[in-house]
Amino acid sequence: MLISIGEILVDIFKDNNNEKILPGGAPFNVACNALLYTKDVGFIGAVGNDDNGELLIKTASEKNFKYLKVNTLNDRYTSKAIVTLDNGERSFRFDRDLGADYIFDINDIDISMINDDDIIHIGSLMLSYKEGREFFFNLVDKIHNNTKAKISFDINYREDIFSNKDEARNIFIKALKEADILKFSIEELELLTDKKDYLEALKLLLNDNQVAVITLGSKGSIYYQNNKCIKVDTIPLKPIDTTGAGDAFYSYFLATLVNNPHFIKDDELIKHYLLRANIVGGLTTLKKGAINAAPKEEEIDEFIKNNR
Repeated sequence: MLISIGEILVDIFKDNNNEKILPGGAPFNVACNALLYTKDVGFIGAVGNDDNGELLIKTASEKNFKYLKVNTLNDRYTSKAIVTLDNGERSFRFDRDLGADYIFDINDIDISMINDDDIIHIGSLMLSYKEGREFFFNLVDKIHNNTKAKISFDINYREDIFSNKDEARNIFIKALKEADILKFSIEELELLTDKKDYLEALKLLLNDNQVAVITLGSKGSIYYQNNKCIKVDTIPLKPIDTTGAGDAFYSYFLATLVNNPHFIKDDELIKHYLLRANIVGGLTTLKKGAINAAPKEEEIDEFIKNNR
């Protein structure tokens, strides 16, 4: 099973005087999209006792999660991401100083539900607050000490939620050492290492057992493990909204690992599935919002057939 833990919030899209509220939060996006590709998905998060929290709980309850736990916190509000679009590219501003998205109780995590072959995907936004950092490192300790489950971590760097880049770099480098499976953007690799060569950056950051995927936007993606680097191009598209494209890409990669954990031992299968993950990310940009925008398997097949 893929169990995603972390931020669930609302994306507020502002376009002149128009405003649209949609469910979001990277770990929630990953969990919702992964349901298109595997039935074994769970999600754990927290919202405030408000209208936005009710929207998110309703959205989550309508998904066919195998396990779902979204706490409602009376002393917090539901976190918000204000999204501004410019030619399909988005910029974020977060409203979450008293938000619920990073408030978790380690005692709420039932370790008995986690199996050795599960993947536990943990969101990164919680790391910008002391409470979230404490939970993150307590959680990975609890998982490591009691199971053989794999830990997944997406850097998902957002500049405005940290005091400065040095603070973010130090926190992320400590956190990524706990993960078995990682996702970076090419910009995040440079942020963490000051290396423009992504291979140098990966060798500096990762040990031999860690698996990483690196998103390159319209140029595709890269698979990396133990000095093996496989780059896979994609079929470029003109985006309408890039919100959640990386989450959709990663949801496909993680769901494939749940369905077939041995595919990463076969270079041809890595290329096959990474191309499909690239296409998932690309097709997601043709719709607004991060949830209900990712394509089904048959849509991926049709797109590949029509663009050979």
